Amino acid sequence: MEKDLDKLIEELAEEKLKGYSYSEIRAELKESGMSPEEISKLIIKVDEKVLAETVSKAQPDKAQQWYRAGLILAVIGLALSIAFNAGIILQNLPPLAVYAPFLAGILLMFYGKMLQRRKPDTEPKGPSPIRKKRPYK
Repeated sequence: MEKDLDKLIEELAEEKLKGYSYSEIRAELKESGMSPEEISKLIIKVDEKVLAETVSKAQPDKAQQWYRAGLILAVIGLALSIAFNAGIILQNLPPLAVYAPFLAGILLMFYGKMLQRRKPDTEPKGPSPIRKKRPYK
């Protein structure tokens, strides 16, 4: 029963994100034979799911951005290091200056992974902050 309810909430949230209004969703639920109280509770849960999805889509994943930036910097630093050791470029620079981009990239990758591990759950527990300010009628 719980899985069916979660599946229904997911489907209704997808409909809402596609552009359906809550009145259309209500009418659809009323036609299926649900009571007004059940419909109201379901709409609240759907609204919370839609708000969570909207917030998660609006905020870019900073941890993933740090990791990708570190990966790119590490690859560039690795290419510079190989070229330096082969004697192709940057012969007049000290070795630490040549290896610094690679080391900085590795550090950024570790920082991005650390942020990913510390990232809190995206699902809010209980009503969302917006819902607390503006209760559903």
